[in-house]
Amino acid sequence: MLKNPRPEIETLDDQAEWCAMPKEELQNNIAWCLKRFANFTDYVDHNQYSSHLNNANHIQYSAVAIPFMSFQGNEQAVHMVRCTGSTRYRKHKPTRNDTVRLWMGTSLDSRFKSTAGCIPTWLKCLFVVEDVELSDTWLDALLQTFAPWPICQTAGIVIVEGRDQPLLQPVPNGSHRHRPVFGVGTNFIVCISPIQCGIHPPPLTPQPDNTRWCLSNLIDLNPFNISKKHFCQGRMATSE
Repeated sequence: MLKNPRPEIETLDDQAEWCAMPKEELQNNIAWCLKRFANFTDYVDHNQYSSHLNNANHIQYSAVAIPFMSFQGNEQAVHMVRCTGSTRYRKHKPTRNDTVRLWMGTSLDSRFKSTAGCIPTWLKCLFVVEDVELSDTWLDALLQTFAPWPICQTAGIVIVEGRDQPLLQPVPNGSHRHRPVFGVGTNFIVCISPIQCGIHPPPLTPQPDNTRWCLSNLIDLNPFNISKKHFCQGRMATSE
Protein backbone atom coordinates (compact mmCIF):
# COMPACT_ATOMS: atom_id res chain seq x y z
CA MET A 1 0.00 0.00 0.00
CA LEU A 2 1.47 3.33 -1.11
CA LYS A 3 1.03 6.37 1.12
CA ASN A 4 1.57 10.14 1.04
CA PRO A 5 1.08 11.08 -2.62
CA ARG A 6 2.88 14.07 -4.11
CA PRO A 7 0.28 16.09 -6.04
CA GLU A 8 2.93 18.11 -7.86
CA ILE A 9 4.00 14.99 -9.82
CA GLU A 10 1.52 14.26 -12.62
CA THR A 11 3.35 13.56 -15.88
CA LEU A 12 6.35 11.64 -17.15
CA ASP A 13 8.21 14.96 -17.50
CA ASP A 14 7.53 15.79 -13.84
CA GLN A 15 8.73 12.35 -12.79
CA ALA A 16 11.92 12.58 -14.83
CA GLU A 17 12.73 16.01 -13.42
CA TRP A 18 12.28 14.79 -9.84
CA CYS A 19 14.45 11.71 -10.51
CA ALA A 20 17.16 13.87 -12.18
CA MET A 21 17.02 11.49 -15.15
CA PRO A 22 16.46 12.20 -18.85
CA LYS A 23 12.84 11.58 -19.78
CA GLU A 24 13.82 9.07 -22.48
CA GLU A 25 15.90 7.01 -20.05
CA LEU A 26 13.15 6.94 -17.41
CA GLN A 27 10.68 5.98 -20.13
CA ASN A 28 12.95 3.16 -21.26
CA ASN A 29 13.37 1.85 -17.70
CA ILE A 30 9.60 1.81 -17.10
CA ALA A 31 9.04 0.00 -20.41
CA TRP A 32 11.56 -2.73 -19.52
CA CYS A 33 9.98 -3.05 -16.07
CA LEU A 34 6.58 -3.68 -17.67
CA LYS A 35 8.14 -6.16 -20.09
CA ARG A 36 9.66 -8.17 -17.25
CA PHE A 37 7.02 -7.96 -14.55
CA ALA A 38 3.78 -7.38 -16.50
CA ASN A 39 4.73 -9.36 -19.63
CA PHE A 40 3.99 -6.36 -21.86
CA THR A 41 6.53 -7.11 -24.58
CA ASP A 42 5.18 -4.37 -26.86
CA TYR A 43 6.27 -1.71 -24.37
CA VAL A 44 9.87 -2.15 -25.47
CA ASP A 45 8.89 -1.13 -28.98
CA HIS A 46 9.45 2.61 -29.27
CA ASN A 47 6.07 3.54 -30.77
CA GLN A 48 4.12 1.37 -28.36
CA TYR A 49 5.55 2.43 -25.05
CA SER A 50 5.93 6.11 -26.04
CA SER A 51 2.26 6.45 -26.92
CA HIS A 52 1.20 4.91 -23.60
CA LEU A 53 3.74 6.24 -21.13
CA ASN A 54 3.65 9.81 -22.44
CA ASN A 55 -0.10 9.94 -21.84
CA ALA A 56 -0.19 7.94 -18.60
CA ASN A 57 -0.69 9.49 -15.19
CA HIS A 58 2.40 9.38 -12.98
CA ILE A 59 1.68 9.70 -9.26
CA GLN A 60 4.61 9.78 -6.86
CA TYR A 61 4.46 8.64 -3.24
CA SER A 62 6.85 8.97 -0.31
CA ALA A 63 6.08 5.71 1.55
CA VAL A 64 5.01 2.11 0.95
CA ALA A 65 4.03 -0.72 3.30
CA ILE A 66 6.00 -3.94 2.67
CA PRO A 67 4.56 -7.12 4.28
CA PHE A 68 6.98 -9.87 5.34
CA MET A 69 6.89 -13.07 7.38
CA SER A 70 8.27 -12.75 10.90
CA PHE A 71 11.27 -14.81 11.98
CA GLN A 72 10.57 -18.42 13.09
CA GLY A 73 6.85 -18.03 12.73
CA ASN A 74 3.95 -17.62 10.35
CA GLU A 75 2.88 -14.18 11.52
CA GLN A 76 3.06 -11.38 9.02
CA ALA A 77 4.56 -8.02 9.93
CA VAL A 78 4.87 -4.79 7.95
CA HIS A 79 7.78 -2.50 7.19
CA MET A 80 6.91 1.05 6.25
CA VAL A 81 9.78 2.21 4.00
CA ARG A 82 10.11 5.79 2.84
CA CYS A 83 11.65 7.74 0.01
CA THR A 84 11.47 11.51 0.39
CA GLY A 85 14.25 12.59 -1.98
CA SER A 86 15.53 15.98 -0.87
CA THR A 87 12.33 16.74 1.08
CA ARG A 88 12.42 16.62 4.88
CA TYR A 89 10.85 13.59 6.52
CA ARG A 90 8.05 14.94 8.68
CA LYS A 91 8.44 18.26 10.47
CA HIS A 92 12.01 19.18 11.39
CA LYS A 93 13.21 15.74 10.26
CA PRO A 94 16.05 15.20 7.74
CA THR A 95 15.46 13.56 4.37
CA ARG A 96 14.80 9.83 4.44
CA ASN A 97 15.60 7.47 1.58
CA ASP A 98 15.47 3.94 2.96
CA THR A 99 17.34 0.83 1.91
CA VAL A 100 15.52 -2.41 1.10
CA ARG A 101 16.18 -6.05 0.24
CA LEU A 102 15.32 -7.03 -3.33
CA TRP A 103 14.74 -10.59 -4.57
CA MET A 104 15.14 -10.79 -8.36
CA GLY A 105 15.31 -14.52 -9.07
CA THR A 106 15.47 -18.06 -7.76
CA SER A 107 19.25 -18.51 -7.40
CA LEU A 108 21.49 -17.09 -4.70
CA ASP A 109 23.70 -14.20 -5.75
CA SER A 110 27.23 -15.08 -4.62
CA ARG A 111 28.05 -11.39 -4.19
CA PHE A 112 25.39 -11.08 -1.49
CA LYS A 113 25.53 -14.33 0.48
CA SER A 114 25.13 -12.35 3.70
CA THR A 115 21.64 -11.36 2.61
CA ALA A 116 20.74 -14.83 1.27
CA GLY A 117 21.15 -13.71 -2.31
CA CYS A 118 18.85 -10.70 -1.94
CA ILE A 119 20.23 -7.45 -3.34
CA PRO A 120 20.51 -4.45 -0.98
CA THR A 121 19.24 -1.34 -2.76
CA TRP A 122 18.47 2.32 -2.15
CA LEU A 123 14.96 3.60 -2.77
CA LYS A 124 15.17 6.59 -5.10
CA CYS A 125 11.51 6.95 -6.08
CA LEU A 126 8.12 5.30 -5.45
CA PHE A 127 5.42 5.93 -8.03
CA VAL A 128 2.30 4.65 -9.76
CA VAL A 129 1.78 4.57 -13.53
CA GLU A 130 -1.89 4.73 -14.54
CA ASP A 131 -2.49 3.80 -18.16
CA VAL A 132 -5.96 5.18 -18.91
CA GLU A 133 -6.11 3.60 -22.36
CA LEU A 134 -5.41 0.10 -21.03
CA SER A 135 -7.30 0.72 -17.74
CA ASP A 136 -4.33 -0.63 -15.81
CA THR A 137 -2.14 0.54 -12.93
CA TRP A 138 1.40 -0.44 -11.92
CA LEU A 139 3.20 0.21 -8.63
CA ASP A 140 6.88 0.79 -9.36
CA ALA A 141 10.10 1.74 -7.59
CA LEU A 142 13.28 3.33 -8.91
CA LEU A 143 16.20 1.70 -7.11
CA GLN A 144 19.97 1.95 -7.00
CA THR A 145 21.88 -1.20 -6.12
CA PHE A 146 24.85 -1.19 -3.78
CA ALA A 147 28.22 -2.39 -5.01
CA PRO A 148 29.99 -5.09 -2.91
CA TRP A 149 33.34 -3.75 -1.71
CA PRO A 150 35.67 -5.51 -1.66
CA ILE A 151 34.42 -8.81 -3.09
CA CYS A 152 36.19 -11.08 -0.56
CA GLN A 153 35.15 -10.57 3.06
CA THR A 154 35.09 -12.52 6.30
CA ALA A 155 32.49 -15.31 6.20
CA GLY A 156 29.06 -13.91 7.00
CA ILE A 157 30.07 -10.28 6.42
CA VAL A 158 29.84 -8.14 3.31
CA ILE A 159 30.76 -4.48 2.82
CA VAL A 160 28.59 -2.54 0.40
CA GLU A 161 29.33 0.79 -1.20
CA GLY A 162 27.09 3.45 -2.66
CA ARG A 163 28.11 4.67 -6.09
CA ASP A 164 26.75 7.35 -8.39
CA GLN A 165 26.68 5.76 -11.83
CA PRO A 166 26.74 7.96 -14.96
CA LEU A 167 23.54 8.17 -16.98
CA LEU A 168 23.21 5.72 -19.84
CA GLN A 169 24.06 7.17 -23.22
CA PRO A 170 21.65 6.80 -26.18
CA VAL A 171 22.30 3.98 -28.65
CA PRO A 172 23.88 4.98 -32.02
CA ASN A 173 20.53 5.80 -33.63
CA GLY A 174 19.90 8.45 -30.94
CA SER A 175 17.33 6.43 -29.01
CA HIS A 176 17.48 5.35 -25.37
CA ARG A 177 15.81 2.04 -26.28
CA HIS A 178 18.14 -0.57 -24.84
CA ARG A 179 18.05 -3.07 -22.01
CA PRO A 180 18.92 -1.40 -18.67
CA VAL A 181 21.96 -2.62 -16.78
CA PHE A 182 20.89 -4.72 -13.79
CA GLY A 183 24.36 -5.01 -12.28
CA VAL A 184 25.50 -3.66 -8.94
CA GLY A 185 25.74 0.08 -8.44
CA THR A 186 23.18 0.88 -11.15
CA ASN A 187 19.70 2.40 -11.38
CA PHE A 188 16.68 0.47 -12.62
CA ILE A 189 12.93 0.20 -12.08
CA VAL A 190 11.03 -2.78 -10.69
CA CYS A 191 7.49 -3.45 -9.59
CA ILE A 192 7.14 -3.21 -5.82
CA SER A 193 6.44 -6.95 -5.38
CA PRO A 194 10.15 -8.08 -5.43
CA ILE A 195 10.91 -5.80 -2.46
CA GLN A 196 11.09 -8.12 0.55
CA CYS A 197 11.69 -5.83 3.52
CA GLY A 198 13.57 -2.79 4.74
CA ILE A 199 17.18 -3.05 5.90
CA HIS A 200 19.32 -0.74 8.04
CA PRO A 201 22.99 -1.44 7.24
CA PRO A 202 25.35 -0.09 9.94
CA PRO A 203 27.71 2.57 8.50
CA LEU A 204 31.42 1.76 8.61
CA THR A 205 32.33 5.28 9.69
CA PRO A 206 30.36 7.97 11.56
CA GLN A 207 31.20 10.68 9.02
CA PRO A 208 28.20 12.26 7.23
CA ASP A 209 29.77 11.53 3.84
CA ASN A 210 30.19 7.81 4.59
CA THR A 211 29.53 5.67 1.49
CA ARG A 212 30.20 2.19 2.91
CA TRP A 213 28.02 -0.03 5.09
CA CYS A 214 28.28 -3.47 6.66
CA LEU A 215 25.78 -6.32 6.27
CA SER A 216 25.93 -9.49 8.35
CA ASN A 217 24.05 -12.77 8.22
CA LEU A 218 24.78 -13.18 11.94
CA ILE A 219 21.81 -10.87 12.58
CA ASP A 220 18.42 -12.03 11.39
CA LEU A 221 17.21 -9.15 9.25
CA ASN A 222 13.49 -9.48 10.00
CA PRO A 223 13.52 -8.64 13.74
CA PHE A 224 16.57 -6.43 13.17
CA ASN A 225 14.62 -4.17 10.85
CA ILE A 226 11.56 -3.69 13.04
CA SER A 227 13.11 -0.53 14.44
CA LYS A 228 16.47 1.17 14.25
CA LYS A 229 16.44 1.82 17.98
CA HIS A 230 16.60 -1.95 18.66
CA PHE A 231 19.87 -2.35 16.73
CA CYS A 232 22.10 -2.58 19.81
CA GLN A 233 19.79 -5.03 21.59
CA GLY A 234 19.64 -7.14 18.41
CA ARG A 235 23.42 -7.42 18.22
CA MET A 236 23.67 -8.38 21.89
CA ALA A 237 20.94 -11.00 21.57
CA THR A 238 22.61 -12.51 18.48
CA SER A 239 26.04 -12.67 20.13
CA GLU A 240 24.59 -14.51 23.08
